[in-house]
Amino acid sequence: MEIDETITVVPYDDQWVDVFKNEKTTLLNIFGTDAVEIEHFGSTSVRGMVAKPIVDILIGVSSLKLDESILHQLQQRNYENFGEAGVEGRLYFRKRAEHAFNLAVVIFQGEHWVNNIQIRDYLRTHPQVAEQYSMHKRESIQKGITTLLAYSDEKAEFVQSVLRQAKKYSMEN
Repeated sequence: MEIDETITVVPYDDQWVDVFKNEKTTLLNIFGTDAVEIEHFGSTSVRGMVAKPIVDILIGVSSLKLDESILHQLQQRNYENFGEAGVEGRLYFRKRAEHAFNLAVVIFQGEHWVNNIQIRDYLRTHPQVAEQYSMHKRESIQKGITTLLAYSDEKAEFVQSVLRQAKKYSMEN
């Protein structure tokens, strides 16, 4: 079970919204009341953006100590558990099947939750920034950066810039 994987980016697909909604129903059944909120985030949640064809799901919980039954049910549904995977305060799971998913389980309203929602909402309301981000992603792939970890490193500075813009916008509005 290796966290690094080959990636690509594709044009926005309207189907991603429904794919998220269907998986959210499944996840609500698994997490029950342990899930305070479940949100679609990442590039597949921003209409018009290019993205890895992997639906990112943010699950807000009150504690990162997940019940064994939740872990077992995720495993039964082919989710791989990567623990924190190098990001303190986030549990990372992924499923690669007909539809691919990444789950980020974080403390609801904690730093990871707020940052991811702010970036998503900012990109949704600022299409010119979303297009710049899409261009950055396409250029990264064209440069031959086609593995997850290298791709994540390549776009990290740009994402931090978007987060700063999103935080400033949020404070002003």
